[in-house]
Amino acid sequence: MKRFRLLPSLLLLLLAACGSEGSSSTPGIPAPPYIAVLSSVSGTLTQAPLTVTGYVQAGSPVESIEGRLDEGEPLPVEWDKAEGHTPSFRVQVSLPLGDSTLRLDAVDQAGGHSTRTLRLHREEPPDTTAPSVRLVTPEPDQALTVRRVRVQAIATDDQGVAQVSFTLNGATAQPVTGPGADGALTFDVTPRPGANTLVVQATDARGNTGTASVTFHFGSLTSAGGLHTGVVRAGALYTWGRNNKGQLGLGASVTADQSVPHAVRTLTHVAAIAFNQNHSLAIDDAGAVWTWGENANGQLGLGAPPAVEGGTRTPDVTPRSEPTRVAVAGAVAGVLGYRHTLVLMEDGTVRAFGDNSNGQLGDGTVTSRDYPVAVVGLTDVVKLAAGSQHSVALKADGTVWTWGRNTYGTLGLGAADAINHPTPEKVPGVENVVDIATGRDHVLAVHADGTVSAWGLDSAGQLGTGAISVEKQSAVPVKVKDVTDARAVYANGLFGFVRRADGTLLGWGQNGNGQLGLSDTKDKGTATPSAPGLGRIASLGLGATHVISLRGDDSVYVWGWNSKGSLGRTDLLENWSFPDPLQVVLP
Repeated sequence: MKRFRLLPSLLLLLLAACGSEGSSSTPGIPAPPYIAVLSSVSGTLTQAPLTVTGYVQAGSPVESIEGRLDEGEPLPVEWDKAEGHTPSFRVQVSLPLGDSTLRLDAVDQAGGHSTRTLRLHREEPPDTTAPSVRLVTPEPDQALTVRRVRVQAIATDDQGVAQVSFTLNGATAQPVTGPGADGALTFDVTPRPGANTLVVQATDARGNTGTASVTFHFGSLTSAGGLHTGVVRAGALYTWGRNNKGQLGLGASVTADQSVPHAVRTLTHVAAIAFNQNHSLAIDDAGAVWTWGENANGQLGLGAPPAVEGGTRTPDVTPRSEPTRVAVAGAVAGVLGYRHTLVLMEDGTVRAFGDNSNGQLGDGTVTSRDYPVAVVGLTDVVKLAAGSQHSVALKADGTVWTWGRNTYGTLGLGAADAINHPTPEKVPGVENVVDIATGRDHVLAVHADGTVSAWGLDSAGQLGTGAISVEKQSAVPVKVKDVTDARAVYANGLFGFVRRADGTLLGWGQNGNGQLGLSDTKDKGTATPSAPGLGRIASLGLGATHVISLRGDDSVYVWGWNSKGSLGRTDLLENWSFPDPLQVVLP
C-alpha cells in the first residue's frame, strides 16, 4: 500500500498536535503504538464521505488497526501488514450531520495498545446553485390568437424547488402550483394585444433564484379577404390586392388595385388584423378598433346608436378608404365574417355589428346594426371566429358556442335547419377545445389532445374525414382524419389548415386554385402536408382562394389564386393559380 508522506516540518507539527491517547511508556518495556492522523479534520466539515489517513508507529509489528464512529460497528480500515512497525492507513467515514466522534485503535504484536479520538462536526455545504428554469411554451416565433396561453415550463434544483412564480408584462408576481416530481409546470396566462413578456422565477430553500423569460405575440399578423391581403411587421401594416371598396386602407387618393405591398401610414402600433371579403379591421396595442373598406351592411361599425332603441335614424353604410376608429375601448381581438364583425373585449364579452339577417350578431334579434351591440349571454370568451352568416366563440372552459345561420348544420347542434339562431348555443359533445376557426359554412375545433373536430358544409372535403359526407354536410362534429398533434387551426372559404406541434402545416378541402400549397390544384379530403418547404409558420391568413404566411424569421410567403394583385408580386400572371409558396418582399 502506498505510504502517505508529509514534509518534515508539517509532520512535526501534526505529531505535536495529534498525540495518541491511552498510551504510556515504561523503561525497559517497548512503547505502545503511536497513531498519527495526517488528514485535516479540524473545524467544520462539509463532505459526507470523509477519508481519514495516517500511520501507526510501534515498537513491534502492528497487529490491528480499527476505527469506530460514535461507538458503532467497526469500520473497514485499509492498511498493509507488510509495512511492519510503521504502516499507513486509510478509513472512509460516512459522516452524519452534526457532532460525531471517530475512535481509532491500534494494537501491536507485543500487546501494546493505543487509542486516538477525533471529534468531528459536519454541516451541509453552502448551496449557491440557482434553480434551472426552461420554458417550453409559448414559443417566441408564434403569433398566438387564443387569449388563454398555456405555459409549460420545467423548474429543477439540486436541493429542490421551494416556490415558483411568474410575471406577465411587469405586473405583480403570481404564484404557481408545483412543480411536479419531474419539475414540470403548467399554467395559463391572459395576454394583451401585441407583444407580451413572460418571466418565470423559481426559488430554492436557500433563496437562490433562477429565471427564464420569453416574449411572444398575441394577435394575428397576417390576413386575407376576397382578393386583398395584409401583414404586420414591427407594428406597421402593409396591404396589397383588390381595392375597389377602399379595403387596402391607403386613402381616398389610392383607388386602384395594388400588386405590391404598401404601408398603411395612418395606422401605427398594430397588434392584430382581420380581413374578409372586401372589408378590413385592425386592433392596436392600446385596444382600439379600426375598420375600413366596404360598409353596405354597416360592417364597419361606425354608426352612432339611436338615442332610443328602435328610434328613427340613418345608418352609416358609407365605405371608408382609410382606417377609422370604432367607438369601443378595451378590445383585444377582432374577426370578420362576410358582412359582419365580432370584437372580443378585455373582460371576455363580445361586441358585434354589421349584417344580422340570420342572427349572426347574437344579440337576440335579426336586425342589422351599424354600431356595436353586445352578444347575449357570452362571458369568458378567449377566441372568436366568423363565417358567411354565422359566428363561433371559444370559452375559457374549452366549450364552443355558435349562432346565426344553420342551413348546412354549421352550428353543430345535431341537425341542419332554416331557422335563424340569434343567440349563442353550446355545441353539444365538444369539450376541451383549445382553438377554433371557421370557413364559409364549416367549423374546425382543436382539442387539447391534438385532434380536430369539424362540422358543417362538406362540399369539397373541408371536414377532412377522407370522403365527402353523403349529404355534403354534417350537423354533428366528426373527427378530421389522421390529425393527432394539432396546435392551431385556420379556415376560410371551403378549406382549412392546422399548425402542428413542429410548426408545419396540414391542409385539406378545396384546392382548385392551389390554396393548399401542394404544387397541384386537386381537392384533398384528408389532411396533407402543406407548403412543406416553409418550415415553422408564425402566422397564417386565409382568403377565399389564396393564403399568406409569416415565418418566424419575418419572411412572407403567399400562394393560391392571383387576381387584382392578391399575391403581391408584379411578375405573376393575372387570374392564375400558383400552388407553390412565393416570397413577397415588403418595402
